Amino acid sequence: MEKWSDYEKYLKGEHLGSRRVTATIARIVEETTHPNGRAEETPVMYFAGKQKGLILTPSNRATLKDLFGDNIGNCIGKTVQLEAVPMLVAGKHTLPVRIFPAPQPAPTQPATLAAESQPAS
Repeated sequence: MEKWSDYEKYLKGEHLGSRRVTATIARIVEETTHPNGRAEETPVMYFAGKQKGLILTPSNRATLKDLFGDNIGNCIGKTVQLEAVPMLVAGKHTLPVRIFPAPQPAPTQPATLAAESQPAS
């Protein structure tokens, strides 16, 4: 490990830097987290091939619901993009991770037969 932030359990904006990262959702579980020093149950999303989970804020939960519906299980196996978005919250600069839809591959055109593309005689 090269950075102190590598020892953190949860993904933060600082881990992403200025990159937009594509990741596949492996699982979403409830974990006890300690925001503001008090314990609370929070959904945490983990990604295929990655160790750090993303604590799902209300904004990110709403994005997942918009993308994949109200059933949490619908998210599993889906691909999203993650980006750290600078914000000013209560006069403090923060760098929360936001979820965005992953770009979809362009649809492929079905191959046409040579006879179909020539005018009829």
